[in-house]
Amino acid sequence: MSGTGLSYLQEMATAFPAEDSHFTALSELFKDKLWFQLTEKLGDLLSVSHFQQPPHLLDLYTKFVKSFEKDLNKLSLAQFMIAASRQHEDYKSAMKFLDSAEIVKKDPQAEVMCNMEKVTRMIEAGELGACSTLLEGAKSSMDKFVGIMDPVVHSSYYKSHFLFSKAKNDPTKMFSNALLYLSYTPIEKIPETAREAFAYDVSMAALVGKDIFNFGELLERPVTKVLAESKTYAWALDLLQAFNTGDIKAYDDIFAQKASSQPFLAENKKFLSIKIRILRLMVTVFNRPSHQRAIAFEEIAKTCDTKINEVEFVVMKAFSLGVLRGVIDQVSQTITITWVQPRVLGKDQIKGMSKRLKEWSEEVLKATADVEEHSGEILHE
Repeated sequence: MSGTGLSYLQEMATAFPAEDSHFTALSELFKDKLWFQLTEKLGDLLSVSHFQQPPHLLDLYTKFVKSFEKDLNKLSLAQFMIAASRQHEDYKSAMKFLDSAEIVKKDPQAEVMCNMEKVTRMIEAGELGACSTLLEGAKSSMDKFVGIMDPVVHSSYYKSHFLFSKAKNDPTKMFSNALLYLSYTPIEKIPETAREAFAYDVSMAALVGKDIFNFGELLERPVTKVLAESKTYAWALDLLQAFNTGDIKAYDDIFAQKASSQPFLAENKKFLSIKIRILRLMVTVFNRPSHQRAIAFEEIAKTCDTKINEVEFVVMKAFSLGVLRGVIDQVSQTITITWVQPRVLGKDQIKGMSKRLKEWSEEVLKATADVEEHSGEILHE
């Protein structure tokens, strides 16, 4: 690079004396060709308030970084360019900027990162047409990648997929992609301004997702602490916990308080009402010993707070969703459950299982003792 880039750094140091140390460091690292350290420094600047203000990052890239970008780590360069693209005033300029990043297209990780930023920008602009193609291409690149892909790439992919699923109003995919996103993204890495909204979106996706009957994994995630500390969405955590335990009364109380201010709940009232009762039934079956899985219609009606002539519908719905398996005996008015969908257990549920295992162990020991006591008689005969 000629003196143009260095002159730019000197001009910025003069114009913004408070940031002189940053511009001086960039200049010295470049002169010494310390590319690794220079890459690290550029990454550090992403969290400096001065450079977060448009168009400072964008100018830094076009007037300084671009001329030696071939010497930088391509994934780190992609992250810098993504941040710089956010300083373009309009969507088309930002997309053109990302499309011009030819250097990062030579690195699969960097290319996925840039493409996922494109998906995010398309979603924000309401242009969903090409999103599926980019997401599919990214997944293919990730599957073919040799070695261990950087977690930040997985994070960007699942975040984009989560946003796409949200835009397509697909709560089941929203939920699954959110959990995968959180697997690669510490909660502190999610911008503080976005955490509450993200936690709320995930919780609502879990509630209305037609195939989601396992809340344990979500409740164990740090993201639920965001809800617990929220003045706006603390009720959403209470609702998740009610569904996790099949607490119909808690659900009814929260619904009565929040339905008028949360149209989302009112819109899904019918499904939520059935879902909480299915979960109540699942919890009831889970808590019973395996040899006591034949349950009378009357008991289910009482436990699930439903009319006795609606019991069969609730059970059939659970069967059709694949969360329970069993046999309905209409003559004796009983349901015999043979299988319950596995769930991530909370501490109280684990204690309950431990108690049942202890009881089972005692029964086995008793049976063993009986066999030993009478085995002599059998052998003698």
